[in-house]
Amino acid sequence: MAEILYKSRNAIVIYKPQGVPSQPDPSGDPDALSLAAEKLCRLGERDTLFPIHRLDRNVAGLLVIGRTRSAAAELSDLASGEGMGKEYLAVIEGEGGSGILEDHLIKNSAIGKAEIGSSSDKRAKLARLEYKTLSVSTTELGTRSLLLIKLHTGRFHQIRAQLSSRGMPIVGDKKYGSLDRLCRMPALFSYKLDISISGEHILAERLPELSGYPWNLFGEELYPKIHN
Repeated sequence: MAEILYKSRNAIVIYKPQGVPSQPDPSGDPDALSLAAEKLCRLGERDTLFPIHRLDRNVAGLLVIGRTRSAAAELSDLASGEGMGKEYLAVIEGEGGSGILEDHLIKNSAIGKAEIGSSSDKRAKLARLEYKTLSVSTTELGTRSLLLIKLHTGRFHQIRAQLSSRGMPIVGDKKYGSLDRLCRMPALFSYKLDISISGEHILAERLPELSGYPWNLFGEELYPKIHN
């Protein structure tokens, strides 16, 4: 359930499936961090792991995890700014275009959402991302666009909230306004990590499963579109 895509003495990169918690939570369900530790243990390797960042439970994709305290500290510093290259794929309702989005986000814990706030609000944190449209598909439910997103900051529900605030909800993301009746979870995927720590370059990529909706709207040409 938690595939290891990259492994060194400093860190591992794992694939976290949709519906699996990144770390232990009150549900008690198997989580990606614990599953990765179990795999390392079966390989006869040291299984102590230090989480760096999370993906929402209903979002799939890549996570980097520290294997030493010093590497974890360095990775955490990178994750808090622009030192960790994180790229996502998303399918949105409507046409996306391209651009840079910058907002001040407030985490509303009472409803489990991020909200657009004001720079003068002490609770608000700067959120910045850039995006471009890779492909557009017309369906019976309306237009669907495939976006490539690069994060400059890592805030709670950042991508979901920022896109929704511009009238571009992610397909299946009912919490942020999606009206799509065919998709039950957000079509958002953490597909690429590009990081350098202590002389080590960590680069990992993985595409979402292309057989399921809405990724199947864009077919096998998805990979060359990303790297065009």
